Formats: sequence, C-alpha cells, structure tokens
Amino acid sequence: MTISERARATVQDMPERQQSLAERFRLVAEEYAEVDAAFYMLENTRTSIAAELALKEIAKGTPVSKAELIAKASAEYREHVTKAGDTKHRANVLRARMDYLRMRERKEDRESWNERSERKMGRTAT
Repeated sequence: MTISERARATVQDMPERQQSLAERFRLVAEEYAEVDAAFYMLENTRTSIAAELALKEIAKGTPVSKAELIAKASAEYREHVTKAGDTKHRANVLRARMDYLRMRERKEDRESWNERSERKMGRTAT
C-alpha cells in the first residue's frame, strides 16, 4: 500500500466533522468523478446494448423494425437505462454536496474576513 493510499484510508476513517472542509471536498470530488465517469460509460453504451439485443432478434428471423422495438422493450435494456439513471442521480447528489461544501468554505472565508476587519477597525478606533 502506498503512502497516499494509507493517508486516504486514514482520512476516510476519520469522522466527517474532524475532516477539514478542503479534505471533505476532495473526497466528494473524487467520488463524483468516478460516478460521473460510470454514468458517461452507461449513457454511451445505451445504443450499443440496444443494437446487440436487436441483432439477437434479427438472427432469430425477426424483421429489423420489430427487432429494435423488442430490444428497447427488453428487461435487459430497461435495466441498463435504470442503472444509468441511478448513476446520474448519484452524480447529481455528489455535485450538490460539492456545491454545499464550496458555499460553506465561502461563508467561513467571509466570516473570517469580517472578524479581521472588525479587529482592524477596533485597533484604529483607539
């Protein structure tokens, strides 16, 4: 196991509230990238799956137009499309978590900036 893999395992084992905001964002961003790539593959293989199923029907002697309808009505095709939809949903949830973490970071930055400004104003007032 490499040093980075050990570090990643240690950070992921940490309770979320103990992880820094940047680290939590990094973990969510990595997961989002993996899920988004999985969705990309599922979405781009949808027509291939339909074509394979249609070819099986054509090999049985079914006319092409009917074979395409049978392929798209099949349980295998429906399962593939459902998996793609579920994967897209997961990617959207992760993207929303990334946006939330960005907003939290901006809020913390603004609060920190306001505190510094108030301290600075307090020093100049005396």
